[in-house]
Amino acid sequence: MHISKHAWNAAIWMGCVVMANGKDGLVCNKANGRVEASDGDTLVFAWQASPLENPVGGDKFKGSAFLHPLRTPGGFEWTSSQPKDHFHHFGVWWPWKFIEVDGKKYNCWEIQEGQGGLVAKDVRILSGGPKTLSWQFKNETVIKNPGTDPVTAIHEAATLSLEVIDDAQVIDVLLDQKSAVGPVKIVEYRYSGFSWRGPASWNKDNSKMTTSEGKSREDANGTVARWVVVSGKSPTGDASVLLMSAAEETAGIPEKIRVWDAKMENGTPFINFNPVMEKPLMLDDKNPAVSKRKYRIIAADRVINAADAETEWKKWLGK
Repeated sequence: MHISKHAWNAAIWMGCVVMANGKDGLVCNKANGRVEASDGDTLVFAWQASPLENPVGGDKFKGSAFLHPLRTPGGFEWTSSQPKDHFHHFGVWWPWKFIEVDGKKYNCWEIQEGQGGLVAKDVRILSGGPKTLSWQFKNETVIKNPGTDPVTAIHEAATLSLEVIDDAQVIDVLLDQKSAVGPVKIVEYRYSGFSWRGPASWNKDNSKMTTSEGKSREDANGTVARWVVVSGKSPTGDASVLLMSAAEETAGIPEKIRVWDAKMENGTPFINFNPVMEKPLMLDDKNPAVSKRKYRIIAADRVINAADAETEWKKWLGK
């Protein structure tokens, strides 16, 4: 079923429920301007499909095109949206920091600046099963000059899938971006692209971060990584979030990561896979590092150690 940007209403969505095996299957529905998926009584997945209503900080923070809340099968909410220190942080989201069009640079990360941002436009449910769901989300990176209407600079097709397996959920994200205005440059910056803002309950004292290269919270920033895993306590015991990048396979080199150390917001988890940390790249088929990106996230109600993370990364990419 296809849901256009003009058809966000209850009548259209009456037919947009995917359910299998009654209460034992995943249910997809629309609520609060979001595409939501529940596993039994637990809301495990939500995509912000329309601008936030009454966002913290006012209308300039009316973001969309992000994932939040995301919860493990046990109910642990492992994303934060609009935390008090950064109102423009939204769970799992992937705007570019700066893009350049016709020689002018636009900030598409801090949407409160009014220069640009990533916005949701359309959603199509692709498939559904007892423990799996998949969607294609159409998004746009828009730019705006003072006194003019927003202009679409980038078209994005984001294919996402969700699978719930015992005590874990697996989210796959495939991003395909194309210019809508001629040459678009993704500008070099220390953070940009695929990002996760972790739970406010985790910090330097009660969570641990490890990367594929053996780096920790204190020395991982600016290094390459195939995966990053963060583990900490949850109300029911332990939980972990493993973020994996396929850039080594799809673009020939691992992405570099921006992470916060213990001095930044007390070490609350912020992880960013960034293909333009060292140099700018044109958005075209010659640069799949920015035009075609692929990620997997596993959020589990248990500890995922480094060996487990490496095994999951290899299994994901068929190694």
